[in-house]
Formats: sequence, C-alpha cells, structure tokens
Amino acid sequence: MKRLALGAAAATAVIFLIAPATIAQNKPKPPQSVRLYVFDCGLLTMSAPATFGFTKEEIGEKQPFAVPCYLVVHPKGTLMWDVGVIPDSQVNGTAQGISTVTKTLKSQLAEVGYSAADIKYLALSHLHSDHTANANDFAASTWLVHQNEHDAMFAPPPAGGRGGGGPMASATYSKLKDSKTIILTDKDYDVFGDGTVVIQYAPGHTPGHQVLFLKLKQSGPILIAGDLYHLPQEINMHRFPTFEFNKEQSAVSRAKVEAFVKQTGARLWIEHDLATFNLLKTAPAFYE
Repeated sequence: MKRLALGAAAATAVIFLIAPATIAQNKPKPPQSVRLYVFDCGLLTMSAPATFGFTKEEIGEKQPFAVPCYLVVHPKGTLMWDVGVIPDSQVNGTAQGISTVTKTLKSQLAEVGYSAADIKYLALSHLHSDHTANANDFAASTWLVHQNEHDAMFAPPPAGGRGGGGPMASATYSKLKDSKTIILTDKDYDVFGDGTVVIQYAPGHTPGHQVLFLKLKQSGPILIAGDLYHLPQEINMHRFPTFEFNKEQSAVSRAKVEAFVKQTGARLWIEHDLATFNLLKTAPAFYE
C-alpha cells in the first residue's frame, strides 16, 4: 500500500512538473513578421437607414452590421483592437436587444493561443458600446487613447447614456481608468516603432476616434477604419450618420484617410460592413 501511495504521489509530482512545460510549449512563439487575427464578435441590427443619412430606397431596409475584433501580433508584442458589443460573461448565443453574439472573445483568443494577460496594448477605435464590451478584461494592458476620447469616456454620464454622439456603456471600460495609459497626440502613433502598426487620429465620429494602419509582409497594407464609415455607400455618396460628434471633423478625417489609402494602396476595411467582413479570413486563420 505504501508503494502504491508513493507511486501515486510520484505520478502526481510528474504531472505537475510536466503541466507547466506543456502549457509553455502551447504558447505561440512571436512571429517573424506582423500577424493579424480577425475575430467574429457578433452582429448588430442596423438602425433605420435615415440614421445613417440614407433612404430605404438607396440602401434597402434594416440590415445586419458585423462586429469584428482584431488581434495584432508583432515580434515585439501584441495589440488588441476593439473588443465587442456584449461582454463575454453575458454571451448566450441569442439576440439581446439589437445584438447577437455566439462566440466569446475569450474563447476565440484561446483558440489561437492567447489570453487577455498576453495582450501588451489595448486600443479602441472609439468609445461606443459596440466596441468596448470586454475592455475591462484588458485593464492590465497598456491603453493607447487620445486625451479627448479619454475625457469623454470618464466625464459625467450624459443624458440617455449617449456620449460622443452615440451609445456608451461605461461599466464595460471602467477599469481602464487605472490602467497604464499612453495618451496619444494628433500625430500618427507608431506602436512598435517600425511603421508596421500605426494608429492614426481620425476624429469626428467621436472626439478622439482613431483608425489602425497595418503593413503586412504578405497581405500588404490594410487600414481598419473603426466607425469612420459604417457602410461603403457613405464614401461615394458623402453621407454621414446623424449621431456624429462633429460632422465637419468627420469629413476632414475621411478626406485624410481616403488620400492615405490612395497613396499607400491600402485596403480599406469598414468594420461594420457585413459584406466586407464575410470576405475576410477569420481566426484561427490569419493575415501576415
């Protein structure tokens, strides 16, 4: 019996010795070049076309909007960009108001070998609730944000829970107030210092709205536009949502981004455009 007990104890010790090594082996090694994962963070039911400056004859009736989240993996670290519309703790696969989410962000990160603890930087395109749902999970990351967006996020709650022109859910990002934070200026911010991951200031939709430029070795340049646009028709028809924080600023930001896209040949990804999203590779596949 003693031998059996000792054998069991030894086996348990071996398991504990092996487990950390196995876990370490499962952690992805830093890639040699920038890698982009696209996660499916749900769907939104679009508001009436008039909310976005259109008639139903121009773009049809209400249609679903995509809600993507993005993980950028650089040889020097990781960046999470936008974090969903429903907190993982509330995801149940059924419609909740105008939102439907079937997969948690946490599970999608785990599928590619990461957790919130592995994320070096967090950046949100802007403060609206369909982009901030899981922000508190990344409170240990370094937050990259413009001062005016930061101020709007932590100002006294506006009437109706709408800030910067649209819906806010401050409880989803309240922990960021104590996060290590880098306040960005109106200049481009080169996240890793080599020009491959750059945050560009594009205010108007909200006070400190920003977009993300990536220079990928094989896939080429991509600009992830946040909510600078919601629909591709906004580009050629020059329409704006009725809930822009500052329509004039949005027009300037759009002109700047469109000129940049033309100059660099970058693909413009409109985050909420479902047709665009349906053409993308989603995790565990990736762009590099």
